[in-house]
Amino acid sequence: WEDGPAFGVSQDKDPVCETPVEEWISGVDITSTADVPIPPKLVDQVIGQEAAAIVVRKAAEQRRHVIMVGEPGTGKSMLARSMTEFLPGEQLEDIMVYRNPDDENEPIVRTVPAGRGSRILSERKAQIRIQRERTNRTLLFVALVIGAALLLATISSGEILTFIFGSFILVFGYFFLRTRLTAGDEANLPKLLIKHERDDEPPFIDATGTLAGALLGDVRHDPFQSGADLATPAHERVEPGAVHRANKGVLYIDEIRMLRMEEQQALLIAMQEKELSISGRSERSSGALTKSEPVPTDFILIAAGNLDSVQNMHPALRSRIRGYGYEVYVNTDMPDTERNRRRLIRFIAQEVRNEMDKGSGRAIPHFDRDSISLVLKEAQRRSGRRGKLSLRLRELGGLVRIAGDLAAEESAELTRSVHVTRAREIAKPLEQQVADRFLERQSEYALLVRSEEHTSELQSQ
Repeated sequence: WEDGPAFGVSQDKDPVCETPVEEWISGVDITSTADVPIPPKLVDQVIGQEAAAIVVRKAAEQRRHVIMVGEPGTGKSMLARSMTEFLPGEQLEDIMVYRNPDDENEPIVRTVPAGRGSRILSERKAQIRIQRERTNRTLLFVALVIGAALLLATISSGEILTFIFGSFILVFGYFFLRTRLTAGDEANLPKLLIKHERDDEPPFIDATGTLAGALLGDVRHDPFQSGADLATPAHERVEPGAVHRANKGVLYIDEIRMLRMEEQQALLIAMQEKELSISGRSERSSGALTKSEPVPTDFILIAAGNLDSVQNMHPALRSRIRGYGYEVYVNTDMPDTERNRRRLIRFIAQEVRNEMDKGSGRAIPHFDRDSISLVLKEAQRRSGRRGKLSLRLRELGGLVRIAGDLAAEESAELTRSVHVTRAREIAKPLEQQVADRFLERQSEYALLVRSEEHTSELQSQ
């Protein structure tokens, strides 16, 4: 569809000043964005980042890490998410944590194929339930025998108090023994740390802005620190981090410079060793003593940000990615060509479909030809350069959604140019609003000056 017949105007004209709105999509045989085909793969839906898309494909096939540098809203997270489409799903694993009978504070870690962890846990629960039922039946039989013996002894001796006291001791002993004999069953039950199904897609974990515990894993604090039966077993308090949940998938971190150096160092260890133990991150917590066996962390890291983010990265971490991966600088604009205009039309259709797929009941109507032309014109204006189209698609998508919301409020079948015009006024960036307010005040001041000059002239006359 992008290679369709030519349309638009020649590049020697200024599209903003000289091109009528209806000529922006002249030659495109559609009535609305509902007629625009959308590619099934997410990587093909990214607009204007063809070189980065090639790198993403290669990095996924070779399992290499990537640094993406560029301005916000240019498609970095979408490119990172599309990488999971090229990763094999059959390699997914379930990760289980078991109680260590030799050292309570060093839980045992085991990996099984995806989907097997849930079955192991269900089978273990069934075994515990059967064993508990057998124990209860045995204790009940013993209690009945002892109770019958007490009853016969009471009938023969006539000591009622002896029977009452013996019955009380018997009932108390029954519940006490049953609790003691079955207390260790739940404690020995393994914990399913990472769960997958056999048909699941490789995970994509966005760890942007996470704390150390959420990124690297943590051990919860135990409110019962007595070490007795009420204490929560250490393996049940182990919580996975983003590096563990991204195993066999993609770990995406935007503004990576916000991570502390020690966290970046731990991230580097997880990348190099492809495994990282989970330990307590709070020094005063009872979980600080617990450290599990190494947990798999075989992920692909996508570190995103601007140039400052790259410069403030841990030197060893960046060196690792540069030596064994790729660095990509994403585009902020693209040439105003016929092919790229068609891509932006497809972007509008994608935004409309994404709002429909959310299922929130706030679907927006498709855009007609005139409204599409205005959005294309706005993309050229926001690029700030002649003959270019803006790739800050997050901002442009906001304009599309606001215009669609205005059309939806009116129950319109299609989003029209009037909705886009109103949306442009609503969706002005803060800097533009400040500039408009400044120009407005300047105009008022100029009128006031001219008025005073006119008044002085009349007085002099």
